[in-house]
Amino acid sequence: MRHRLAVVALIVLTALIAYGIIVPLLTGDAYKDASLQKIWAPPEFPNAPLGYDEIGQNVFVRLAKATQTSLVIGFAAVCIIVGIGSIVGSIAGYVGGWVDNGLMRLVDVVLTLPILFIILMIVGFFGQGNVWVVIIAIGITGWTLAARLIRGEFLMLREMDFVHAAKALGAGHRRIIGRHMLPPAMSPLIVAAAIGVADAVVIEAALSFLGFGISRPEASLGNMLTNAQDYFIRAPLMVVWPGLILILMVLSASFLGDGLRDALDPRQKIDAS
Repeated sequence: MRHRLAVVALIVLTALIAYGIIVPLLTGDAYKDASLQKIWAPPEFPNAPLGYDEIGQNVFVRLAKATQTSLVIGFAAVCIIVGIGSIVGSIAGYVGGWVDNGLMRLVDVVLTLPILFIILMIVGFFGQGNVWVVIIAIGITGWTLAARLIRGEFLMLREMDFVHAAKALGAGHRRIIGRHMLPPAMSPLIVAAAIGVADAVVIEAALSFLGFGISRPEASLGNMLTNAQDYFIRAPLMVVWPGLILILMVLSASFLGDGLRDALDPRQKIDAS
């Protein structure tokens, strides 16, 4: 609470989540509806406060669905990233030796790959426009940072007295990792997960903007920006709204990650400004 930017970011992110859940829940599939009579129609209160787009779709409703899609992709991809990173990092840090060296060399190999190109290949081959393919593609290519963080924490924790005590009492490896070592190692991972949501949202927007992500009639921030770029001179607000949501989402996740770092890591000095 002492980190003001993090508090503001939490409020903004909560508002975006509420917007992305409540409006689609109330309107159903209305974000797909198009009407030739309402092409470029001005705002109508309260049904269409942002007006209509080039094919007569309600921008407010479509933007809410796009926000929901981007948030789902961001949080789901981070769950995969945290899962894979925790497994790889905990095994490497706990076992050590050649297992640690082998897994860290695997991390180095993944880091050398052109990640965006790999994601484009996966999405293009397994199902362009499929939300779950996009989520899995982002998740299986973005786990390296999480693995490094967990491995570093485990290398420190495995020398602690409580871990040696658990081994002396006969606790199994899975119990020591899952019960005694993983919980205290999660602090840096929580921070990385908050920032990872922002990265996943940006990657999804980039994929959709390039035509490899979510395509119509589904809605995402990326394909809304793609559709609006041809009409920027005539209707610049069609670019402003999804761009503003994207910026708020990324900044909120980043500032929230900074606040969590200050709160969870006692070695960090809290900056209340």
